[in-house]
Amino acid sequence: MKKTAFLLLFIFLSSHVSGTDSYKIKLRAGQHAEFLRIVLEGPASVISKAIVNQKAKNIQVVFPETAISIEDQKSAVAYKKTAEDTIIFFPSDFSAFKVFTLQNPDRLVIDLTVEREKSKESGRGKFAGVKTVVIDPGHGGNELGLVTDEYIEKSTVLDIAKALKAVIENGPGKCFLTRGSDMLLSLDDRVKFSSSKNTDVFLSLHIGNHENIVIYAPVIAGTVPESVKPFLLHKGQDEFMPDTLVLLDAVKKAVAEDFGDAMVVVKPLPYSMLSKIEAAALIVELPSFKDINYTSEMRSLIANTLSKGIKTYEEDMAK
Repeated sequence: MKKTAFLLLFIFLSSHVSGTDSYKIKLRAGQHAEFLRIVLEGPASVISKAIVNQKAKNIQVVFPETAISIEDQKSAVAYKKTAEDTIIFFPSDFSAFKVFTLQNPDRLVIDLTVEREKSKESGRGKFAGVKTVVIDPGHGGNELGLVTDEYIEKSTVLDIAKALKAVIENGPGKCFLTRGSDMLLSLDDRVKFSSSKNTDVFLSLHIGNHENIVIYAPVIAGTVPESVKPFLLHKGQDEFMPDTLVLLDAVKKAVAEDFGDAMVVVKPLPYSMLSKIEAAALIVELPSFKDINYTSEMRSLIANTLSKGIKTYEEDMAK
């Protein structure tokens, strides 16, 4: 009897805890001339609780003992909700940040001073435009990716990559595919190929199991000592994260314009091939085969949208 009473009490308490109200937080983020601004909008009682800390190269926001849900309205920064009351942002390198609140409506504002001029300091020189683009069609060979009766991922992304290459080469830029046929390449081979082309923009194309277009941005998991950097064969994203952030914003805008705001999602992707790419680099994971019919018209639309994103990136970098 005592065991039964204890079990009922445990179930009651568990249901009481899990029934905690969740507060909706609207998220916006945008790149300005000298800083990245992150805005979190919500009820005053929730916004006033926020605690903002820097965790390595990331920004952590905690709303203590308050369950939140995120409504992504327009964010140009990768983020991840790590607990009911916690969200972590993965911006590019920043030298400082400031936090303040605004009213009517109630907002938490985080301004990050982004090192946009780091490329000059590293000896890369002034931005000279997008001269070389590398498109990486995922999978290949005996690695099929997603498969349906009508489509195979490895073939679909290759078709889109070829269409994108044709659009880019209608302009002054050069475009290379990591694989131009049905062949299997290791991740290291894809990275080496990109490095050999003096790449400015790198896009890896995949198909996902979701209805959205998900843009994955790299996350730098650790910091390499300055004394070691000159001896590294591949420096990876360490010097290119500011460029990647601008590309992320540009591609997201292009997708939102052509497919709608609800169709684009941004996610961080630590410990991935992207972290080794020495260029502005993203993975674009397209909607599932059950959510989109990948006709020639759709493949052409996707190629033109991504080309528009690259063009916008070039214009934004030149400002």
